Amino acid sequence: MTFFQSIVLGIVQGLTEFLPVSSSGHLVIIPQLFHWTEHTLVFDTTLHLGTSLALIVFFYKDIKSIVISFIYDFFTILGNLFTLTNTSTTTNKSFKKETTFHFNSNTLLGFKLIVGCIPAMVLGLLFGDYLELVFREIPWVILFLTIGSVLMFFAEYIKGDATRKKVIKASSEKYLSLDNLSFAKSLYIGLFQSLALFPGMSRSGSTLSGGMFLGLSKEDSAKFSFLLSIPIILGAGIYQLISNPLDGTSVPSMLLGFLFSFLSGIIAIKFLLNFLKTNKLYPFVIYRILLAIFLLSYIYIK
Repeated sequence: MTFFQSIVLGIVQGLTEFLPVSSSGHLVIIPQLFHWTEHTLVFDTTLHLGTSLALIVFFYKDIKSIVISFIYDFFTILGNLFTLTNTSTTTNKSFKKETTFHFNSNTLLGFKLIVGCIPAMVLGLLFGDYLELVFREIPWVILFLTIGSVLMFFAEYIKGDATRKKVIKASSEKYLSLDNLSFAKSLYIGLFQSLALFPGMSRSGSTLSGGMFLGLSKEDSAKFSFLLSIPIILGAGIYQLISNPLDGTSVPSMLLGFLFSFLSGIIAIKFLLNFLKTNKLYPFVIYRILLAIFLLSYIYIK
């Protein structure tokens, strides 16, 4: 692999990982279109580690808030349990305190992200390697590009204008947001994320669509999608890096791919979050359909 190929694939990975057009699909397409030697799994893993670092850097404040809140609530609960244990052993009722356990919203968000990661983790561990081998061909990419396009189209068509969904509870009106998203709905969005195992579906596109179907705004759906992908991408990357040898991939090529996937990933995250504030998903749907048509033509001519 040349340095030029490493840079191109790094940029492609960073942009397409976060834009809803499928990074895995593009990483299958580009080497075949230009007749490059197929890159190794460890190089592919390095690119994913670059994009996971981009997520960590971009959402550093959110991650920090979740971690600090989790630690604070954990020690608060331990303190409350200690207080209950001590007061329950005394006969003087005046020392007894009413102690309730409340989790901060950031802590709850952390738990929701953990729940949302379960489907992709389980399916990835059970079928990830198999799906990687079976569907790593252009005809499959065309199929899943089309399916993902239909999914995103209906998410935008049905829920795009209604950016928030009213939830009636105890005669009060609330809006569905990350604060009142239930664990069941977090798991539901996680199921959509697991569709990214099929090259061409797109992790961000699938998860974004799942959140919109539930009634989350596009901005909240995208943010939850990005936060949800951090442990999946990072965990899968580290696992693959440990379990697979270098396979002849040069370290400089891996470092270049890592660097450019990180830099282009930062740009893509910022672009998409700003884009979704005032725009619809249709441009991405059109791009995916045109790409599928182009690939069909390529196969026919070939």
